[in-house]
Amino acid sequence: MPRPPISIITVTYNSGDRIWACLRTLWPQLRAADEVFLVDNASTDDGLRGIPDAFPTLQIIRNPRNVGYAAANNQALQLARGQYILLLNPDVILEPNALDIALAYLEAHPDVGILGPKILLPNGRLDPPARRTFKTASTYVYKLTGLSWLFPRHPQFGRYYLSYLDDDQITDVDAVVGAFLLIRRETAAQIGPLDERFFMYCEDEDWCWRARRAGWRVVYHPGVLAHHYKGSSARSRPFAMIYHWHRSIFLFHRKNIASRYPLAVNVPIYAGMGASLLATVGINVLRRTTERLAIGTPRPPTPPVVTSWSNRQLP
Repeated sequence: MPRPPISIITVTYNSGDRIWACLRTLWPQLRAADEVFLVDNASTDDGLRGIPDAFPTLQIIRNPRNVGYAAANNQALQLARGQYILLLNPDVILEPNALDIALAYLEAHPDVGILGPKILLPNGRLDPPARRTFKTASTYVYKLTGLSWLFPRHPQFGRYYLSYLDDDQITDVDAVVGAFLLIRRETAAQIGPLDERFFMYCEDEDWCWRARRAGWRVVYHPGVLAHHYKGSSARSRPFAMIYHWHRSIFLFHRKNIASRYPLAVNVPIYAGMGASLLATVGINVLRRTTERLAIGTPRPPTPPVVTSWSNRQLP
């Protein structure tokens, strides 16, 4: 029985050669009715050179400026015709049959609106945001105090990333990560497009939040395997990405979480976010200054450090 058609959306911004590897592992898994959109957010590198010739059915949208991750995905979402829609980062490599396994599961479980895979980092470990619960005030406390790092197998302290569970266990979760987020068209039509107020980061968690509130299940499926070489876009503008990360967690909390808590709880949370922003910028400035002084010549940009408030790690 042929599988249902899927629309795949990849947003790129100075992704370099990563996008080539992504498309090469994706293309053999496509069927005739599938479609792939590539939205370029005004890249300044030459990573897309030759791609239209190598992948002639690829539908490319070129933006004159960087409109952000959510807005770029929404551009293609308006054109997508597939029964399922996959948001796929350009630095993600799919294992063979990943699409078939994921779509078969969704076909067999019509109450599942969103599915995420087991995503492995270059070191072979699970990318923590691949499965997670929504933030709470206690989540921030456990991360800030280091309890979530010290006791990852504890059901309470490890609750955010569900790190006490078996990595190979199919699990209902609150949210999966946007590097590979497969959503049912019916779900997307019900909850609406990505919230474009999130320039980058947290837009995936917000989509999962809305799906869960609408009654859909969100599932982490380790039988669907992908590899994530994180940060191809973030590396090019690290300080901007640090700003956008902190802005996004502020927006997510204000939009979805703050109403659950009194002002006496929310004020320290917002203060902690501000302190995290200042500390993260300061650490990265100090690190770069130290490296320049030690070597005397410029080095390639160092990936930014993100403090323990982060839930979707910048590389």
